[in-house]
Amino acid sequence: MDKDVAALKKFTEFAFDSLERTCKDLTEKETEWRPMEESNDIRWILNHLSRVSNLSLPRIIMGDQEYTPEGWPKDYREQTYSAEKLMSDIKAGRAAVIEGLEGLTSEDLAEEIPLWGGTRQRQFALNAYLAEIVNHKGQIAMLRGSIKRRREKNEHFLV
Repeated sequence: MDKDVAALKKFTEFAFDSLERTCKDLTEKETEWRPMEESNDIRWILNHLSRVSNLSLPRIIMGDQEYTPEGWPKDYREQTYSAEKLMSDIKAGRAAVIEGLEGLTSEDLAEEIPLWGGTRQRQFALNAYLAEIVNHKGQIAMLRGSIKRRREKNEHFLV
């Protein structure tokens, strides 16, 4: 594996590890809480990250915008899955992403691929979607921190 891909793989592992640490011991109640009605809850964020991990990143790696893992439900986005299922799906996506990265070269990273109604370098697209994992991990951390502080201030807080 060349050094460009090795560096990208290390960052990918960091992003997924960070997400997993942030979600450690996540309860179903926590996944449903939102600070205001208009906010996304953790369950929505995890569903989104599962789709990023299992659809978006593999599609970019393969250069195939139609790729879908075998058995992937067409209505995944609309389903209300448990935190355990969502995290399991994210871990499966992670494994596929790492495996896919291992087959790339620096030349593959520089290749222009179809993306967002045009073309972009594969490296750009991978960075954009890995940033999604890091950014949304931060949202989860903020939501979990807010829940923790509310519990500390109000012993009767239901989450």
